[in-house]
Amino acid sequence: MNNNTLINSELTTRSHRRDGESRRHKLALCQATGLARYRDRHQARQGAKAILGGTHQFESSTFACPDCRGYHLEKTYARQPINVGGAIEPTEAFTASPTSRKRRYVLLDIENATRGAKATCEEVAALWNILKLQAPGIAPHDHVVVGASRFVVRKYRAAIHGANVKWVVGADAPDGADRALLAAIDLRRVAPEYDELVIISGDHAFADLTRRAKRAGLSVQVVTAEHPGQRSVLSRELAAAADTHTLIRLEPRTPKPDNVTPNRSTARLSSQHVHYLPAAA
Repeated sequence: MNNNTLINSELTTRSHRRDGESRRHKLALCQATGLARYRDRHQARQGAKAILGGTHQFESSTFACPDCRGYHLEKTYARQPINVGGAIEPTEAFTASPTSRKRRYVLLDIENATRGAKATCEEVAALWNILKLQAPGIAPHDHVVVGASRFVVRKYRAAIHGANVKWVVGADAPDGADRALLAAIDLRRVAPEYDELVIISGDHAFADLTRRAKRAGLSVQVVTAEHPGQRSVLSRELAAAADTHTLIRLEPRTPKPDNVTPNRSTARLSSQHVHYLPAAA
């Protein structure tokens, strides 16, 4: 891709002239996104620090661009967190000490859980409450990484929040969120510190990570969401690789007749179902 257009950035560089005057650092302009191209994530973070300048009015994220092969900076206005459903802290069952409960490293593919970001912010906040308080349950000593494309981050960031929550941004491209999540996890660091990897997605892109995590000594739980009128989508490859599958149903399913034989293929995976009915508006 042609990146010949240069623009001024917030970064400065020391001039080689005798007066030692600082001058603006110039960056290439990515033609696909219209954003400044940083050579690597480290330089992008330097740019974020310079742009924010200690203000809390804005938030920033960096993401890799598949078009220009560089990194970009996404700057958004900080929004007040959205809280629904009353209590916002984990229940006692999920605040136990690490000696009595597994420490979890959670990857949340919010685009997969919302069927392509079709849910409202309030619906995502309700889903986040379920994930925290019911299944899988998220304690303060767990670590959560939420992955989404640029547009989805702007849409949902206020709905998913917490001291132990980190967002990673993917490009507005196919599988951008998946790639951002897979790039964010380092199993060499995660395996010694955590007991379980929780993947909130049914995408087959996480199957290889699941197998590698199990070889590293982690148990793996996959969580999928079933929306009203729609079935939960879980890749067969991912289901076969995981230890446990938790299905969150936003509405209870109509009971089947007693003479219906369960599908044997679904019995191979240890599963648990959580039924949840959102409160009326």
